Amino acid sequence: MGYLVWIALVPLFIFIVSGEKYLCLNTLLIGVIFFFVQLSWMRHVTYIAWVLLSLYCSVYFLLFAVCARYVVLKLKWPLTLTAPCLWAALEFIRSFFLSGFPWFFIGHTQYQWLPVIQISDITGVYGISFIIVMVNAGIADLILSCPGLKTIFTIERYRPCLFPNRKLVFTGVVCILPIVTLIATLFYGFYRLKHYVPIDGPKVCLVQGNIPQDLKFESTEADQVAILKKYFDLSKSAKDKSIDLLVWPETMMPGILNINPDLTGRKIDILSQLTAVQLAQDLGANLLIGGIALTLNGEQQIYFNSAYYYNRLGSFVDRYDKIHLVPFGEFTPLKDYFPFLAGLVPYEIGLTHGKNRTLFSLDTAANGRITFGVSICYEDTVPSLMRRFRKDGAEFMLNITNDGWFCNSAELDQHLAIMVFRAVENRISLARAANTGISAFVAPNGTIYDMLVDAQGKSREISGTLTNHARLANKGISIYTRCGDWFGILCAVVSGAILLAAVFNIRLFSMDRQGKHP
Repeated sequence: MGYLVWIALVPLFIFIVSGEKYLCLNTLLIGVIFFFVQLSWMRHVTYIAWVLLSLYCSVYFLLFAVCARYVVLKLKWPLTLTAPCLWAALEFIRSFFLSGFPWFFIGHTQYQWLPVIQISDITGVYGISFIIVMVNAGIADLILSCPGLKTIFTIERYRPCLFPNRKLVFTGVVCILPIVTLIATLFYGFYRLKHYVPIDGPKVCLVQGNIPQDLKFESTEADQVAILKKYFDLSKSAKDKSIDLLVWPETMMPGILNINPDLTGRKIDILSQLTAVQLAQDLGANLLIGGIALTLNGEQQIYFNSAYYYNRLGSFVDRYDKIHLVPFGEFTPLKDYFPFLAGLVPYEIGLTHGKNRTLFSLDTAANGRITFGVSICYEDTVPSLMRRFRKDGAEFMLNITNDGWFCNSAELDQHLAIMVFRAVENRISLARAANTGISAFVAPNGTIYDMLVDAQGKSREISGTLTNHARLANKGISIYTRCGDWFGILCAVVSGAILLAAVFNIRLFSMDRQGKHP
């Protein structure tokens, strides 16, 4: 229901300007309710993190409300000029501060509205949020400026005025600026969609085994063998499809592939290594398999969340170790100082950050050698990481994930929606293999052009394989790939300047009611 977002913030904006009592408490409460509901899937893993993360994210609602009200009332500027920058700046800060949580940006609601989101290849997702907030702020400004409503809202102090002929300019800013910006965005979007000509790239088979997380997490050796067999049998179904690459989701290989099994003494490690080799040779395809990697540093054991790459002959080529780990999900920050925090981590062991963005070379039947990269789990929600892979030379990207932690919840849909923006931002095709769903292919223009579904149309908690071509972009890298989050940084800088101007009472381009400079 992404169309509702174009008016959804209007009541909030009116309240920020007109409300006097309990502004901070109420906006904080609005944020808590919003994030508590949206993050409800975290209850399947940890209630404590669910509550704490909801409280943390709601602080951004509070910051926006306080800053927006202060600037509007102090500088006499309309919300149309102040709210978009502030909102986009706070989303940008939330995307990296304290390891970052780039979810639930207001721009993400438009993932199915392709003409709107094409501008992401210039501004990133922050540009979409900026436009949406500007439209909402314009509507709120018009409502607040209606003479008949002054008896309803406490808005005596809200008299935005610009230049001597303030009514005309105010109307222009509030009415024309959002409309012109939106029309320009749509014009650019339709133009890019019209001139997008996809090229069929390598043929990729995504395997979705639908292994319940409780079975995988607390598995016996017999369970691990059964998991391995299920993924092996599903993979064998692709034998006659002439695929270039077979992909297993995150950590779906139960054994450790990078260490001599004699050192571990585990049968599952031997079976896993033999299975990878045999599968590549039987299919005549390259393999990309998610699993755990182990390295030894003296007596210390170091574990990584990794993606292993095998060629068509069954020879191990290289691996990628996940760089952006999930705090309190894959590692415990500050656990040396606060040991009790280790109880929040669902793993018995802590994982270690990878250091290198590994690129793999894929020999294809129709396209020659293609370079691709891999993101693991939530890494496809991190704009800067995906951008660097593209800038390094990746021609398409894979995402391997195990969202089984969150069962049949909205998290699976949210994760896919966010991935769409990584495709548009970098004009690159993405293919995702997910253990419990949603496995899908996304084109460089943001189209979800294939998705694994069963006979009843269900895409979550099902098993099967999905085979299609990764679509290659027919042009060079985007402005966003070259320049990064310049728009988010610009919004942060402008927001800081506006706040400073308000603090020091610098009323740029502002007039009092008599048209004289204050």
